[in-house]
Amino acid sequence: MKNKVVQKIELNPITLVGIKTRTSNAAEISGNGKIAALWGQFLGEGILSQIPNRMNPSEWMAVYTEFESDENGEYTMFIGAAVERIESLPPNLFSLQIPRSEYTKVSTDWGPITNIGLEAWKKIWSEEEYRKNRSYIADLEIYGVDAIDPNHSRFDIYLGIK
Repeated sequence: MKNKVVQKIELNPITLVGIKTRTSNAAEISGNGKIAALWGQFLGEGILSQIPNRMNPSEWMAVYTEFESDENGEYTMFIGAAVERIESLPPNLFSLQIPRSEYTKVSTDWGPITNIGLEAWKKIWSEEEYRKNRSYIADLEIYGVDAIDPNHSRFDIYLGIK
Protein backbone atom coordinates (compact mmCIF):
# COMPACT_ATOMS: atom_id res chain seq x y z
CA MET A 1 0.00 0.00 0.00
CA LYS A 2 2.03 2.85 -1.29
CA ASN A 3 -0.41 5.68 -0.62
CA LYS A 4 -1.63 4.40 2.71
CA VAL A 5 -4.34 6.54 4.24
CA VAL A 6 -5.15 5.59 7.83
CA GLN A 7 -7.59 7.31 10.15
CA LYS A 8 -9.71 6.43 13.17
CA ILE A 9 -13.46 6.75 12.70
CA GLU A 10 -16.62 5.82 14.59
CA LEU A 11 -19.50 4.25 12.69
CA ASN A 12 -23.08 4.02 13.91
CA PRO A 13 -24.84 0.64 13.89
CA ILE A 14 -25.32 -0.75 10.39
CA THR A 15 -28.02 -3.18 9.28
CA LEU A 16 -27.01 -5.21 6.24
CA VAL A 17 -28.73 -7.65 3.93
CA GLY A 18 -26.81 -10.10 1.77
CA ILE A 19 -25.26 -13.55 1.60
CA LYS A 20 -22.77 -15.29 3.87
CA THR A 21 -20.42 -18.21 4.43
CA ARG A 22 -18.14 -19.51 7.16
CA THR A 23 -14.42 -19.89 6.43
CA SER A 24 -10.89 -19.28 7.73
CA ASN A 25 -7.75 -17.68 6.33
CA ALA A 26 -6.04 -21.10 6.47
CA ALA A 27 -8.78 -22.57 4.24
CA GLU A 28 -8.59 -19.59 1.87
CA ILE A 29 -4.79 -19.84 1.53
CA SER A 30 -4.85 -23.64 1.07
CA GLY A 31 -7.20 -23.41 -1.91
CA ASN A 32 -10.20 -24.80 0.02
CA GLY A 33 -11.71 -21.39 0.64
CA LYS A 34 -15.24 -20.18 0.12
CA ILE A 35 -14.77 -16.43 -0.39
CA ALA A 36 -14.21 -16.58 -4.17
CA ALA A 37 -17.40 -18.64 -4.58
CA LEU A 38 -19.33 -16.20 -2.37
CA TRP A 39 -18.16 -13.27 -4.52
CA GLY A 40 -19.08 -15.29 -7.63
CA GLN A 41 -22.58 -15.84 -6.24
CA PHE A 42 -22.95 -12.17 -5.25
CA LEU A 43 -21.88 -10.88 -8.66
CA GLY A 44 -23.24 -13.72 -10.83
CA GLU A 45 -26.71 -13.83 -9.30
CA GLY A 46 -27.11 -10.06 -9.10
CA ILE A 47 -27.57 -10.19 -5.33
CA LEU A 48 -27.13 -6.42 -4.92
CA SER A 49 -30.21 -5.76 -7.06
CA GLN A 50 -32.24 -8.20 -4.91
CA ILE A 51 -31.64 -6.27 -1.67
CA PRO A 52 -34.67 -4.13 -0.76
CA ASN A 53 -34.47 -0.71 0.96
CA ARG A 54 -30.77 -0.10 0.25
CA MET A 55 -29.38 3.07 1.82
CA ASN A 56 -26.93 3.82 -0.99
CA PRO A 57 -27.56 2.21 -4.40
CA SER A 58 -23.91 2.55 -5.47
CA GLU A 59 -22.35 1.01 -2.34
CA TRP A 60 -21.87 -2.56 -1.14
CA MET A 61 -19.87 -4.16 1.66
CA ALA A 62 -17.94 -7.27 2.58
CA VAL A 63 -17.91 -7.92 6.32
CA TYR A 64 -15.73 -10.27 8.32
CA THR A 65 -17.48 -11.04 11.61
CA GLU A 66 -18.36 -13.71 14.19
CA PHE A 67 -14.65 -14.42 14.69
CA GLU A 68 -13.77 -17.63 16.49
CA SER A 69 -10.64 -15.93 17.86
CA ASP A 70 -8.54 -13.67 15.62
CA GLU A 71 -7.33 -13.79 12.00
CA ASN A 72 -6.20 -17.40 12.61
CA GLY A 73 -9.64 -18.78 13.50
CA GLU A 74 -12.87 -19.23 11.59
CA TYR A 75 -15.09 -16.26 10.80
CA THR A 76 -18.24 -15.41 8.87
CA MET A 77 -17.84 -13.61 5.55
CA PHE A 78 -20.91 -11.56 4.63
CA ILE A 79 -21.37 -9.66 1.35
CA GLY A 80 -24.28 -7.27 0.99
CA ALA A 81 -25.50 -3.72 1.41
CA ALA A 82 -26.64 -1.42 4.19
CA VAL A 83 -30.41 -1.08 4.38
CA GLU A 84 -32.76 1.46 5.93
CA ARG A 85 -35.09 -1.24 7.26
CA ILE A 86 -35.92 -4.92 6.90
CA GLU A 87 -39.48 -5.82 6.04
CA SER A 88 -39.19 -9.29 4.54
CA LEU A 89 -36.29 -11.05 2.87
CA PRO A 90 -36.12 -13.45 -0.02
CA PRO A 91 -35.13 -16.95 1.21
CA ASN A 92 -31.60 -16.65 -0.23
CA LEU A 93 -30.75 -13.49 1.74
CA PHE A 94 -29.74 -12.93 5.37
CA SER A 95 -29.51 -9.90 7.64
CA LEU A 96 -26.61 -8.82 9.81
CA GLN A 97 -26.41 -6.12 12.47
CA ILE A 98 -23.03 -4.42 12.98
CA PRO A 99 -22.87 -2.59 16.34
CA ARG A 100 -21.67 0.98 16.77
CA SER A 101 -17.91 0.79 16.99
CA GLU A 102 -14.62 2.51 16.39
CA TYR A 103 -12.56 1.57 13.35
CA THR A 104 -9.22 2.21 11.79
CA LYS A 105 -9.91 3.16 8.18
CA VAL A 106 -7.34 1.91 5.66
CA SER A 107 -7.65 2.89 1.99
CA THR A 108 -6.28 0.51 -0.62
CA ASP A 109 -4.11 1.52 -3.55
CA TRP A 110 -5.62 1.80 -7.03
CA GLY A 111 -5.33 -1.33 -9.14
CA PRO A 112 -7.04 -4.56 -10.20
CA ILE A 113 -9.67 -5.32 -7.58
CA THR A 114 -8.53 -8.95 -7.30
CA ASN A 115 -5.06 -7.77 -6.19
CA ILE A 116 -5.55 -4.62 -4.11
CA GLY A 117 -7.62 -6.23 -1.36
CA LEU A 118 -5.26 -9.13 -0.83
CA GLU A 119 -2.25 -6.79 -0.77
CA ALA A 120 -3.95 -4.53 1.79
CA TRP A 121 -4.85 -7.49 4.02
CA LYS A 122 -1.30 -8.90 3.84
CA LYS A 123 -0.07 -5.52 5.08
CA ILE A 124 -2.68 -5.45 7.86
CA TRP A 125 -1.81 -8.97 9.02
CA SER A 126 1.93 -8.27 9.02
CA GLU A 127 2.10 -4.86 10.73
CA GLU A 128 1.81 -4.51 14.48
CA GLU A 129 0.36 -1.01 13.99
CA TYR A 130 -2.81 -2.62 12.61
CA ARG A 131 -2.89 -5.85 14.61
CA LYS A 132 -2.47 -4.60 18.18
CA ASN A 133 -5.87 -2.94 18.73
CA ARG A 134 -8.21 -5.06 16.59
CA SER A 135 -11.47 -6.02 18.30
CA TYR A 136 -12.39 -8.95 16.02
CA ILE A 137 -16.05 -7.98 16.18
CA ALA A 138 -16.40 -6.76 12.59
CA ASP A 139 -14.06 -5.63 9.82
CA LEU A 140 -15.65 -3.98 6.80
CA GLU A 141 -14.65 -3.50 3.19
CA ILE A 142 -16.76 -0.72 1.72
CA TYR A 143 -17.02 -0.60 -2.06
CA GLY A 144 -18.54 2.22 -4.09
CA VAL A 145 -18.14 4.08 -7.37
CA ASP A 146 -14.33 3.73 -7.16
CA ALA A 147 -14.71 -0.07 -7.35
CA ILE A 148 -16.91 -0.36 -10.44
CA ASP A 149 -14.05 -0.97 -12.90
CA PRO A 150 -12.48 -4.30 -11.82
CA ASN A 151 -9.18 -3.37 -13.52
CA HIS A 152 -8.83 0.05 -11.87
CA SER A 153 -10.41 0.15 -8.42
CA ARG A 154 -9.90 1.20 -4.83
CA PHE A 155 -11.93 0.71 -1.67
CA ASP A 156 -11.73 1.29 2.07
CA ILE A 157 -11.16 -1.28 4.79
CA TYR A 158 -12.47 -0.53 8.27
CA LEU A 159 -10.75 -2.56 10.99
CA GLY A 160 -12.78 -2.84 14.18
CA ILE A 161 -10.69 -1.61 17.12
CA LYS A 162 -10.94 -1.86 20.91
